[in-house]
Amino acid sequence: MNFKIALVASALALGVAGCMTPMASAPPAAVTSAAVFVPTAASSNLFEIESSRLALRRARDPEVRRFARQMIRDHNLATRRMAAVLRNSGMPVPPPALNAKHQQMLATVESAPDFDAAYVNAQLMAHQEAVALFTSYSSSGDVPQLAAFAGQTLPTLQMHLDHVQALSGGAPAM
Repeated sequence: MNFKIALVASALALGVAGCMTPMASAPPAAVTSAAVFVPTAASSNLFEIESSRLALRRARDPEVRRFARQMIRDHNLATRRMAAVLRNSGMPVPPPALNAKHQQMLATVESAPDFDAAYVNAQLMAHQEAVALFTSYSSSGDVPQLAAFAGQTLPTLQMHLDHVQALSGGAPAM
């Protein structure tokens, strides 16, 4: 079965559209506070890493596994870079933790009968949200060094979004 058709069929069969729609909402239109940006970005990075580690164990499609390896590499780097910026700015580095939304997304992916389709769908939603978050904070963030980090990270996030859109056959997130 074509991967795009499998992705859509899996989402519909699982009711993923209904159970994941609330999680697919974008962050607030203007994220200007480091107090909002930092924990959200940290949770997003951790979700990318943890769901991709799971994908390395469970994904069947070689291209999905290749994408997962890239996510682990790039999001570990982003996590280290953000921690360095926070330390250099005199801000605390949050302990690694998934927020409730990312915990739910990970649980949904983990329990999906069609793992590959659920993983790709979750990655699509997560990267749409991350691009919106980093775009917002990079243009109006309250900590200049952190806003610069967001702007420098944005092209990589956009590349990830483009890649996962291609993996999904260009289908928007459910």
